[in-house]
Amino acid sequence: MAFLQQGPLQRAFAVVFSLTAFTSSQHAFAGGTANDNQSTMGLATAGAGQAADAADASVIFFNPAALTRFKRIEVLNVASVATFDNDYTSRQDNDGPETNSGTTGSNGQFFSRKDGYDSALFIPGLFVAIPVTHKLVVGFSASGSHGLLTRYQEDYPGRGQGRESDLKVTRLNLGFGYKITPTLSVGANGSYERYFQSIKLRVNFRDAVNKLGPEGTDTAAALDGLAASGVDSRAEVPDETDAKLRIFGWAFNAQAGLLWEPSEVTRIGLSYRPKTRFNGNSGKLTINENENTAAFRDFLATSPFTNGTGGNLLGVDGATSAGDLSPEQRVRQSVIFPDELRASIFHHYSPRLDLMATYTYQDYTETFLRYERENNGRLVENVPQNFRVAHSYRIGMNYKLYQRLTLHAGYAQENGVVGDDLRIPILPDNDRRFYGLGASFTPSRDTTLAVGYQLLDVDAGEVGNNDQITPREVSGGEYKGIADLDVQFFSFSLTQRF
Repeated sequence: MAFLQQGPLQRAFAVVFSLTAFTSSQHAFAGGTANDNQSTMGLATAGAGQAADAADASVIFFNPAALTRFKRIEVLNVASVATFDNDYTSRQDNDGPETNSGTTGSNGQFFSRKDGYDSALFIPGLFVAIPVTHKLVVGFSASGSHGLLTRYQEDYPGRGQGRESDLKVTRLNLGFGYKITPTLSVGANGSYERYFQSIKLRVNFRDAVNKLGPEGTDTAAALDGLAASGVDSRAEVPDETDAKLRIFGWAFNAQAGLLWEPSEVTRIGLSYRPKTRFNGNSGKLTINENENTAAFRDFLATSPFTNGTGGNLLGVDGATSAGDLSPEQRVRQSVIFPDELRASIFHHYSPRLDLMATYTYQDYTETFLRYERENNGRLVENVPQNFRVAHSYRIGMNYKLYQRLTLHAGYAQENGVVGDDLRIPILPDNDRRFYGLGASFTPSRDTTLAVGYQLLDVDAGEVGNNDQITPREVSGGEYKGIADLDVQFFSFSLTQRF
C-alpha cells in the first residue's frame, strides 16, 4: 500500500498538516463567489479540464474518479483573495423611495462601493488525496462551493431589496477513486454542506404604508396629518431603519464520476451531482427599533384607524402589520441548489503543452427565493426569479516554460440564469466571462507553489423591473437602474507530497 509504505514520521506529518490546515480554513473562511474556483491552477486556467486534469488534489471536488491519478499522498492548501466591484446607475429621475434626508436617485446618478475592508474576502481551501492501494485512492476536501457578495452605498435606490448580501456554502467532501481497468476509473463523493445567507436592507416605512393603503392615496401623509393634528401622535410615519436577515442550513449530497484514459496523453472525465436540497434553513430577521418605530408599531396594533372598521376601509390589518414589524422574528427558507453535469478533456499535446476543455450544465429552474415566518407561516418575502439552466464552456492550457516552471492560462464563458425582467441588485447575475493567468513552480518533487489571477467580468444588467415581489409592501420601492458586478481573484497555493 502506497500510504503504508511512507515512513512513520511522514505519515504523522501528513495527518497533522491536514488537520491544522483544515482547522485554519474553517476559522478563516469568510465567503465565496459564484464560480468553480477551487485551486490556484484551476483559477488560472479558468476551470478548464476540471474533471480530467488531476493537476492537484482539488480534482476531488469535480470528479472523484480522477483521484486514481495520484500515486503519493498529496495535500493542497489554497489561499485566495477576492475583491468585488459592484455599482448601480439610476435610469430615471426620482429613482427609489426618498431617504431620511429627502433625496432620491436621479437619471444617470452613479452609486458605487469599491473600497473598504469588507469589499475583499479571504477564501481558503484544503484538499487531500491518499493512495491506499495501486487501484484505490481516497480523498477529502473542505472549501467553499457557492457564494456571492454584494455591497452598495447605503442610499442607493434599490436599498429596500438589499444594500448588502453575503451568500456562502461550505462543502466537505469525502470520496474515493477506484481503477477498474488500466484505462477506466470510477469514483464517488459523499458531502456535507453548510449554508449561510445574510441580507442587510433599509426598511422604508413611508413606501410600505403607501402600498398598504388605497392605490393613488398618500396614506403616509394622511397618517402624518393625524399626528400633527394631535389626534394620535403615534401615527407619524417613522424614518427608514436598518434590517438584517441571517439564515443557516445544511444538506447532504453525493457525486459520481468516471475517468477514461484512451491513451497515455489523453483523459476524459465525466461527473454528475444531483440537486442539493438544504434542510433546516432558518434564522433571524432583525428590524432596528427606536422610539418612533416602536410608537408606530403600537399605533398599527391598537388604533381604530388601522383595525376594525377603520382598517377595513383602508384595506389594512393593523395588528397583523404590527406583528410583521416585530424587532426580532424567526424565519425559515426552502433552498434547492442546481444539479451539475460536468464533462472535461485533457490532452498532453507535446512535452511542453497541455490543452484542456470543460463543459458544465447546471439546472437552476428549481431555485427560488422565498422566506416565511416560523411562528405563523406568514410570508416575509417571495422574489420570483424564473431561474434558467446555465451552460459554461471553458478552455485552458499549461505551458512548461522551464523544467520546474509552468505557465497557465484560460478563458471561460457562462450564460446568466436571470433575465432583465426579474433581476434584482443583490443577485446581479448576467452573462459572464472568466480570464485566468498564473504559474506554478516545483522546486522539488515533493513541493509545488502556484500563483494565479482571474478576472470575472459580469455583464451589466437592468434591475428594478421585477414587479412580482410579494407582499407588495416589502418590494422595496420603485426604482429603475443598471447593476454591474466584477470580481478579481488573487490566489496562492502550496502542494506537499509525502
